[in-house]
Amino acid sequence: MTTGEPNWDDIRIFLAVARTGSLTEAARRLGLSQPTIGRHLRSLEDLAGARLFDRLPNRLELTARGRALLQAAGGMEEGAGALLRELQQASAETEPVQISATSSVALFLTARLQDLLAGSGQAITIGNSRARANLAWREADIALRMRRVPEEGDLAARRIGRIGFALYAARAYLEPRGLGGDASLAGLDFIGLPEPERTPSQSAWFDAVAAQGVLRCRLGEVYLRHRAAADGLGVALLPCFLGDADGRLLRLGNPVPELAEDIHLMLHGDLRRDAAVRAVAEALAALFRRQRQALEGMRRG
Repeated sequence: MTTGEPNWDDIRIFLAVARTGSLTEAARRLGLSQPTIGRHLRSLEDLAGARLFDRLPNRLELTARGRALLQAAGGMEEGAGALLRELQQASAETEPVQISATSSVALFLTARLQDLLAGSGQAITIGNSRARANLAWREADIALRMRRVPEEGDLAARRIGRIGFALYAARAYLEPRGLGGDASLAGLDFIGLPEPERTPSQSAWFDAVAAQGVLRCRLGEVYLRHRAAADGLGVALLPCFLGDADGRLLRLGNPVPELAEDIHLMLHGDLRRDAAVRAVAEALAALFRRQRQALEGMRRG
C-alpha cells in the first residue's frame, strides 16, 4: 500500500528496471527478489496514477510518464550520491580504493597486485563483477569494463588497454595425439562458454568453431575454463595473458582479431579530485601500458 509519498527504495528499484528493461536483471543487480521488485514498482505506479512501463513480450519499455520520471529520478540519484561521497570524504584516506572488474581483468590484476600496490601507494580492494557498478553510490571507486562504456551519469572514462583471446589446449592433451600448436581442430574436444544470448559474441564464435569436434562442457568463468584446459579436457578460449603464461598450455593459432576487447577505466567525475583514487587510476593505466604485449598476445610466455 502506498504511503502517499515515494521512498528511496521505490526510486532505486525504478531506476534499475528502467536501465535494464528487465525485472529479472534488476533483481539480480540489486540482490532482491522479483516479487519485491514488482511490489515497489506497483507502489510507485499507484502514486503516479499511471503506468510507468509497457509490458512487452521480452522487455519492459518506459511509457511517456516513465520517461519523465526517469529524468527526475536520475537527478535525484546524482544528488544523493554527491551527498554520500561528501559524507565519506573524511574517512576516505583510511579506506582502500575499490576496483570493480570483470573476472578476466580481475585475474590479470591479482597476478600483478604487488606492482599495482607499489605503483599506487594505496590499499586496494578488487571485486569481480560483470554488472555495471554504480559509481555514483560508491559501489566502486574505479570500474574496469570491456567493450561498451555507459553514457549516463557524470563518468570520466578512458581506454587503457586491449585484451586478445586465442584457443589453447594442454600439451598433455595434444602430444599423445601427435599434435602441436599448429594442430587442426577437427575432431578435438572443446570447453565451451555459457550459451550465447546474442550474435556476434565470443560464445557464438566459439560454438561455431567447436562444431568441428565435440563440445564437452560449458563453464561460466574464465578461471574454470583455464583449469579445465590445463587438466586436459580439451580446447578453450582464453585471454592471451592467461594462456601464454601457463607452460602447460599451447596456443592453437594467433589471437582472433574480432574477439579482442578494449578495456575502459571509469570513475565518477567527483573522484577525479580524490588523490587516492587518482593515484590508483594512474597506476592501473601504467600497468596496462607496460603489459600491452602480453595482454594483446603479441608474445608468448
